[in-house]
Amino acid sequence: MQSNLALPAGGSVVGPLPRAPLVRARGIAKSFGGNRVLHSVNLDLYPGEVVGLLGENGAGKSTLMHILSGGLQPDGGRIELDGRQVRLSTVAQGIAAGISFVHQELSVIGALSVAENLHLGRMPKSAFGFVDKPAMRGAARAILARVGAAEIDPVREAGTLRAGEQQLVEIAKAAAREPRLLILDEPTSSLTPHEVEGFTAYVREARNAGMAIVFITHRLEEALALCDRIVVLRNGSIVSERSARETSREQIVTDMTGKPAIYEHRPREIATTETALKLENVGDGRHLHEISFGVRKGEIFGLFGLVGAGRTELLDLIHGVRQLKSGEIVLFGEKHAARDPSASVRSGVAIVPEGRKTAGILPLHSVRDNASISSLRRFSRNPFTNSMRERHRMEEFRKSLRIRMASDDQRISTLSGGNQQKVIFARAFMADPRLLLLDEPTHGVDVGAKADLYGIIAREAERGLTVVMASSEVPEILALCDRVAILSKGRLAGVLDRSEMTEDRILTMAFTGH
Repeated sequence: MQSNLALPAGGSVVGPLPRAPLVRARGIAKSFGGNRVLHSVNLDLYPGEVVGLLGENGAGKSTLMHILSGGLQPDGGRIELDGRQVRLSTVAQGIAAGISFVHQELSVIGALSVAENLHLGRMPKSAFGFVDKPAMRGAARAILARVGAAEIDPVREAGTLRAGEQQLVEIAKAAAREPRLLILDEPTSSLTPHEVEGFTAYVREARNAGMAIVFITHRLEEALALCDRIVVLRNGSIVSERSARETSREQIVTDMTGKPAIYEHRPREIATTETALKLENVGDGRHLHEISFGVRKGEIFGLFGLVGAGRTELLDLIHGVRQLKSGEIVLFGEKHAARDPSASVRSGVAIVPEGRKTAGILPLHSVRDNASISSLRRFSRNPFTNSMRERHRMEEFRKSLRIRMASDDQRISTLSGGNQQKVIFARAFMADPRLLLLDEPTHGVDVGAKADLYGIIAREAERGLTVVMASSEVPEILALCDRVAILSKGRLAGVLDRSEMTEDRILTMAFTGH
């Protein structure tokens, strides 16, 4: 899991921006079928400036950037580069014009080395016409160091890297081209705090050298810390454009959604003192050691820690994915020793896993299939009754979770990220759990969907559902949780009550282990 620490504060561009933009887009329009995605968008991008392009999923951010980089053709409007109108028909033409786009989806070739990935299509040759591997590796080391990834070995197979390291390779690949315009789509989503620092230093260095940079992110604190200007798209139109110094998180959320969408913690009393979950000296013999705490019925209990602290491993242990080697887990007064997730589900435990696309959804299946797959036994007596009951439950969750979809028969992959995540929540709720485990429940969703999910979690806890939530976002822990356990290197650093929870204290315990 990734950590979502705030970036260090950054200064604005030294001196006034040039009057002439590097890229000028005027009247850009785009439709897919009958769906208008962009409505006559105007945007100027200047050398030596970082622009935060923000908006909910489906607002048109990626479509606009695909058009500017040559990946899509607009239905209307024009693009100017250095004051001259251009038509970029392919990504290759965009790259040749000095525009590089680092996509959110990773595209490294796993079977090739890091150095080979960085030099695809432009391998250095020796005097004899062979690939000059020493030169290639030396150049790879230099560009990796520049983007804050000096620890990555250029000789290593790219497929063995974790997601954050692969993301840095993608950034390094774009940086190696020395682009005039660099577009970054959710570049920090998988990075550790240390990697974020190195990446941030590179962006500021590139900006100060005159590069124009577009930064797409759902992490508003990052945008405010790193960007000079904030541009907000809503429903395919630019609705606001402000200096980062002159706006706020609250204003950005309002611009993105059309309404205030920040969930603030409401102090509440837990209705019962009944212990729902108790861990006593729990360990897995490898990543987790002597962890003990209790969770009350109806409580939202947070798990926080840095990358590698053991949050996901602990949830996997409770859920039966990982085997208990020491200690004891007690669930509602009975020993809980689930040997696999299906046994855990029968005991009343459900999970919303980390990594919606890798561990959550079945992309080729329908919304209804994705929601009901963990509860098929509930609908298995009679085929006709099966379908009717299944559809009825799905309709209940569509309304209660506010899932936007045309039909529960449509492929889940056609939904936005936030709506896909709501379907995964529906899957968990369809099992009627007593204990809900959440692993990064709002990762990769926009602020509107995030606010909806916060409300859903709080509502179900009020109804008596016990929730254990692992999150790398301290503001999320502070907004939702009644208490939080901080993990450090597989051990429990401590448990904080609501009155003790502050960002500084949580982070200090995560770093120091006490």
